[in-house]
Amino acid sequence: MKAILFLVSLVLSLAAHAEIYKFVDESGQVTYTNLPRHGARKLNLEPAATTAVTESSSTTRKKEAASSTPSNFPRVDSSTQRKRDDVRRTVLEIELKTEQRNLAEAHTAQQGGEKLRVGEKPDSASWKTRVAKLRDAVKQHEDNVVALKRELTSIK
Repeated sequence: MKAILFLVSLVLSLAAHAEIYKFVDESGQVTYTNLPRHGARKLNLEPAATTAVTESSSTTRKKEAASSTPSNFPRVDSSTQRKRDDVRRTVLEIELKTEQRNLAEAHTAQQGGEKLRVGEKPDSASWKTRVAKLRDAVKQHEDNVVALKRELTSIK
């Protein structure tokens, strides 16, 4: 059993050290492969650099993880951010009004579409399909209104 595990781990480790080749065809299509082919160039990839974690860097990472943005992330002054939030709020309010209008239209279409047509029965496939599509449209617009309202409340 140990011998089988050793052989399996040996095979897997060989695959981890495979050579990588880059091939560019006549049309400029780039292909990376582990199989050598005529015209392909072998890539010499260095192992990934690892850094030792010092206490100060681990403390910095904990602080960055606790904050919403990394410490080296560019900062925006409060007046610029306020202007951006105002534009975002305006856009969301316009989208909300549009979606509320679309919801009202979908309700009207649903009411009209649920009426039976001449020769149609409530259990017919055409009536069920039509009503299902209209209900789905109403549901989608209702979900959009809820999402836009939630987004508007998240703006500072």
